[in-house]
Amino acid sequence: MKVRAYAAPVTGENRLNRIGLSRTGVRTRATVVAVVVLALALATLGILLVVLLNWSLSNATTDSARSSGKQVANQIVREGAKELSESDVASTGDAEAVIQVLDRTGQPVAADPSISGRGPLTPARPAPGHEIVETVRLTVNDTEQSYRLVTSGVNGPGGPFTIISARSLEYVSAASVRLTLLLGTAALPLLVIAALAVHRAVGSALRPVEEMRRTVADLSARDLTSRVPLPAPQDEIRRLATTLNGMLDRLGSAQQAQRRFVADASHELRSPLSTITTALEVSEHHPEAMPRAELVGVVSRETARLRELVDDLLVLARTDDTTESPARTETDLDDLARIEADRVHTANGLHVELDARPAKVRGTPAQLQRAIRNLVDNARDHARARIRISTGTANGVATVEVSDDGPGVPEADRLRVFERFVRLDDSRQRRVGASTGLGLAIVAGIAARHGGRAYYVPRDEPGACFRLELPADGEG
Repeated sequence: MKVRAYAAPVTGENRLNRIGLSRTGVRTRATVVAVVVLALALATLGILLVVLLNWSLSNATTDSARSSGKQVANQIVREGAKELSESDVASTGDAEAVIQVLDRTGQPVAADPSISGRGPLTPARPAPGHEIVETVRLTVNDTEQSYRLVTSGVNGPGGPFTIISARSLEYVSAASVRLTLLLGTAALPLLVIAALAVHRAVGSALRPVEEMRRTVADLSARDLTSRVPLPAPQDEIRRLATTLNGMLDRLGSAQQAQRRFVADASHELRSPLSTITTALEVSEHHPEAMPRAELVGVVSRETARLRELVDDLLVLARTDDTTESPARTETDLDDLARIEADRVHTANGLHVELDARPAKVRGTPAQLQRAIRNLVDNARDHARARIRISTGTANGVATVEVSDDGPGVPEADRLRVFERFVRLDDSRQRRVGASTGLGLAIVAGIAARHGGRAYYVPRDEPGACFRLELPADGEG
């Protein structure tokens, strides 16, 4: 069995890890990247300049050698090679430029004194009117150098002849080396200046971020009123500050809601506990005023309220917990609605109208049944004589709608009724022990947990109507 090793994909983070920059700060990273990019750009520009300079000087050398050869060729065409003297083909006496003239047999008939007595400088023999350009290594005056040779053929008296005009390329190499050193010397301070400028500029750009960090670090869990300062420029830093302030606003709202919730829960828990405590004290000090049977009834009733409140708080905690992922199965909302309609009709004797059309969803059956039960119980608590329950599916949305013929909900309170511990005692009187003020809040939480929503439906007829909407199961 062969085991194949697959290399991990190279990402930006992997590259930073390889070069040791993943643990450095933003300023250092930006500075290093900027210096590296600038160095590469300068190196590319320097190479291009050196190549262009070398090409230009090489062409100039070729043109100079060609010009010198043409002067000798013109004289040969007019007078022949016999009239050539050493002064006609002699250079300035250095090894920069030399000329050699060959006859038809390839033997030198005239040459620069520095190469006098040497054989042909090149085996090239172009035809008259043609030339060959090449670069060879020659030793002239005991100095070996690279030469640009322009070899041309010419006809003249006693001809044809071959003229070899050679010019040294040493100064081309020297100029390229000097330019390379000059560019390298100039690039070093430029890179240092660029590094300092980028480091300072990035530090200046990140200064608002540091102010935001200090502001957020100084915030305490008890006081979330401070906000990070907004930089003047309309850039990414300002958008970051705006986002942080929005997050702090949401945290502040959540904190206030949590404090209100704790206060409301404490108040709701205190009420039955106070009733139980008072009943026990009265029964202990004045047993004739509260018989045992009446005491048991009070304690049982208030204990039931406590149990209901604790259960509702537990359900709310579970709907708020996004880390919990209960198993979801195919659930028929119409079947759950029938169960709740039978329960209310049997227990309360209310007239219940049921229109149970198919409504299939995927969710947690226990939570969905709790949501429908809360809607039905809310209608039961406020109905005069009739409750209507309907289910159905339209446009990929499964709905459960519960209405009653009670006093209804004022328009200003139709959103507020889904908040926790909200009771509209002025318009919808609560029966004793019938509600904890968490029923509709639980419905809204379960709906949101299942990707849906719960809301109040305005109607022209008397009473209130609440609707639960959930994504329908595509397989249904």
